[in-house]
Amino acid sequence: MDFAFAVVDTVRREEPDLFDEQLANDVVAMMVDAVEAETTFAADLLADGVPGLSLADTRSYLEYVADQRLARLGFAKRFGSPNPFPFMQLQDVQELANFFERTVSAYQVGISGEVSFGEDF
Repeated sequence: MDFAFAVVDTVRREEPDLFDEQLANDVVAMMVDAVEAETTFAADLLADGVPGLSLADTRSYLEYVADQRLARLGFAKRFGSPNPFPFMQLQDVQELANFFERTVSAYQVGISGEVSFGEDF
């Protein structure tokens, strides 16, 4: 994702005239289409229900992510939805490191306990 944003930033610097109102409208339309497609996919997955994961919250999260991407691209946010899954913030945090050159500290510590696959959730 960072590479794609870096490419966009480079194009924006080198060809600023490409980033006009029409492009902004096209990008927003693509984001709206993407949120709709992902929401339809989520509706298929969540048809029987998943505890703690509603379709409304999933859509809100998709809209939140779309707004973050639009903002990173330099466009206005479209949805204004909050992030209903704060634990997903951890997914956006990256520590870039060459694995072979230094110790990577971005791994989370394992949680101790027992796992049983024979029990119902």
